[in-house]
Amino acid sequence: MVKADAYGHGFMDISRELENLGVNAFGVAFLAEGIQLRKSGCDKPILLLGSVYPGQERKCIGYNLSTTVFTLEQAQALNHAASAGKLFRRAQVHLKIDTGMGRLGVPYQDVPQFLVELKKMSNITLEGLISHFASADELDESGQYFTRLQGERFAWALAEIRKAGFNPRYIHLANSAAALLRNIPDCNLIRPGITMYGALPSADFQGKLDLKPVMCLKSRIAMLKWVDSGTTISYARRFTAGQRTLIASVPVGYADGYPRALTNRGEVLIRGKRARVAGTVCMDWIMLDVTGIEGVSVGDVVTLMGADDSGNCIHAEELAVWADTIPYEIFCGISKRVPRVYLK
Repeated sequence: MVKADAYGHGFMDISRELENLGVNAFGVAFLAEGIQLRKSGCDKPILLLGSVYPGQERKCIGYNLSTTVFTLEQAQALNHAASAGKLFRRAQVHLKIDTGMGRLGVPYQDVPQFLVELKKMSNITLEGLISHFASADELDESGQYFTRLQGERFAWALAEIRKAGFNPRYIHLANSAAALLRNIPDCNLIRPGITMYGALPSADFQGKLDLKPVMCLKSRIAMLKWVDSGTTISYARRFTAGQRTLIASVPVGYADGYPRALTNRGEVLIRGKRARVAGTVCMDWIMLDVTGIEGVSVGDVVTLMGADDSGNCIHAEELAVWADTIPYEIFCGISKRVPRVYLK
């Protein structure tokens, strides 16, 4: 999964590295991502998980992108586009089944009737069958029961598809959590996302996986100043120094994807030590209480997420807890103005 700019990591470089490692197919959300990946030289299968908007069908087929379909109208539009013009290929589609996620997909019980109509479309190849788990990352009894139920519904839909004479090449249901936990009969493709970038699918996996984050988010100290007891810091004066305090100003803020919710809660690494955010996170700046960090200097590296040179680490899960969100949002929120520096 390299959608959402490879979860904020920069999907062009990440995709090249994954291709070098032997990944044989890529998942993106929308047409523009798929076209960009194709133009970069990627010749592996690319699946648009979000389908295409009306009028985009010819580009999708022309760039040899597989398309998720979840309505009859989408399939009909792709079939028409493949037949009208000099594209010289059929539309490759993955039929999305709603087995309980409730977001996208043909309701699983409606699959037989959908297939009756799909058989009439001579310019479509049913390349894949896809669904999505709603609770695979919930390890309690309720979550796992619903995951098993979705698996049973998916298996029923697959049997109906084969009974109707279709033989999809790709059968896939497993996101990161499901891929790690269970064997799903008949599936021959998995869709790793969050775990591939070094974060847990949910807090239920704490202590069960030893993952290393791919991304380090870093800045540097731009200014240091001592303030007296009673001095307030940043907008709305949400931090008040309880004693003489050394404040570091660091050029990173919510415009870079460092959430404002980390006000007075976030922690960073400087010289192998943790320092806490002091006051409101600004658009372009944060302030830190660095009183207890010996030798701290202007220009020191500030590690906001990931591992520092000493092996200490601030995980995305920690940031997510402090900001009352999930690691996915932390990763995807890193803005485009933050330079991505790749080690390979």
